Amino acid sequence: MINNITIKNFAILKEMELDFYNGLTVITGETGAGKSILLHAIRSSLGGKVKGTAVRSGVDKAIVEIEVTLNGEMNTCRRIINKSGRSRAFFNDEPYKEKDFLDRVRSIADFHGQHEQQYIMNRETHIDFLDTFAKLNNDVSKLEDMYQLLVKTEKDLDHAIEKQAQATDRKELLAFQLQEIELISPLLEEDETLLAEFKILKHAGKLLTTANDLNARITEQDNSLYNELASIRKELEEISSIDEQVTPHLRTLEEALNALMDTSEGLRKYATQIDHNPEQLENVESRLQEIESLKRKYGGSLEAVLNYRDEIKIELESLKSLKNEIDELTECINHYRSDFQKMAIKLHELRSNSIQGLCSKIETELALLNIPRASFEVRMEVISSVNSHIELNGQTVKYGPKGFDQIEFYLSANPGEAAKPLTDVASGGEVSRIMLAIKTIFQEVDPVDTLVFDEIDAGISGIAAEKVANSLFNLSLSKQIICVTHLPQIAAKANHHLHISKMQKDGRTIVKIDYLKDEEKVQTIVQLFSGESITPGTLDSAKGLMGGARG
Repeated sequence: MINNITIKNFAILKEMELDFYNGLTVITGETGAGKSILLHAIRSSLGGKVKGTAVRSGVDKAIVEIEVTLNGEMNTCRRIINKSGRSRAFFNDEPYKEKDFLDRVRSIADFHGQHEQQYIMNRETHIDFLDTFAKLNNDVSKLEDMYQLLVKTEKDLDHAIEKQAQATDRKELLAFQLQEIELISPLLEEDETLLAEFKILKHAGKLLTTANDLNARITEQDNSLYNELASIRKELEEISSIDEQVTPHLRTLEEALNALMDTSEGLRKYATQIDHNPEQLENVESRLQEIESLKRKYGGSLEAVLNYRDEIKIELESLKSLKNEIDELTECINHYRSDFQKMAIKLHELRSNSIQGLCSKIETELALLNIPRASFEVRMEVISSVNSHIELNGQTVKYGPKGFDQIEFYLSANPGEAAKPLTDVASGGEVSRIMLAIKTIFQEVDPVDTLVFDEIDAGISGIAAEKVANSLFNLSLSKQIICVTHLPQIAAKANHHLHISKMQKDGRTIVKIDYLKDEEKVQTIVQLFSGESITPGTLDSAKGLMGGARG
């Protein structure tokens, strides 16, 4: 159950902490006071969808945290919502991914609001209600997995058959491309090596002339650099014999002379190695052009060309094995279809066997909710299809991830009237009561400790309101019920009564949430009866209603 909630900067709720208790807790207040916001905060703390608009204006983030008892242990669930819309979830201060968090807290509370009423008014969801009632969700999950595997394998087969149809042309193209690449047989980074060689061969004449000229200028000519420096060395030797302070400069000069000799010798040897070979230049240039052509066609770099060559080899091998692949996929599909058909037939039978039980239970609950002679039907239909490979009783049928059953709820709220689709005939008040009946029934199948209701009293009044109040009270004997209501009949049944009001202070909206004392409960229930005006008659009615509620 939910023990406590702490809220900071969530919508118009600046900061608050609120305890919750066992039994039936009702929440009342004027329209727009913040009742649904409180429920939204609870739902958000348990993995509900959140947006950045949930963050209070003027701040960067909102925090909602609840303390819950789960399997006899105290736990905390916290969501931190940024105004950007992103959020983080924590369970007992351990961070969780959103989906994992939702799975972790799913069993804590069940919410009923406008979304859930829209859910039952969508005939596509009726099969989900039936499956939950019949405890078939695990079987349905297995069938959905099989369906996905079957669909994927069928797509793989279609792709393989399409590839086979295109295989001839594709194989010719790939073989041509492979031959083109292997004919040239480039090596990784060969283009960089060739480009360096090409530059040397193209400028061989200039390199040779410049090397010889520099060698002559350094050592060979009468006025060479070496001779000039050698003359300077003699003069330095003379003055160093007079003043030893010059000696370091003499050594430096001798090092320079040695470096000049090394440079001269290096240039001489370099010149002898230069090969002015027009034929080799032509060969290198031709090779570079071939490689550049491959690069332009197959990826822009030699690495991409070589990778594409390897991909071609792999694809050519795969094309050779297409027939075997098609045979294997066909065999798998036949096996998967057989398994799917068996599982779907089993589900069909289990659903058929559970329909009457669901109808009887819902009719019983509806009678308790002041729809005493309602007729509720669950109709199962199977649609034939000539394009299907799944059969039921020898006839091919349309199928999907949940099998081949088409489920729809029908209702006749009045005796003598033919049952019609629930989505066509149910009034707002009837939908609320049908949902309450289903919630009550499903507690026996998939129980949670806490039920939260918003708008459960939509469209009902009078005796129907009293019946709904009784149903909620009976549920609260074994569950924690939190319910937003506008009906005095429901408020009078409450073990705990929260009232929400809001006011303006310093230009901001302030929300006040209080548990009401007995006298305050009476005043609030009177207002639910008659608005702002309180008369002795309405006061007596409220007290009588509360007295009846308490037995």
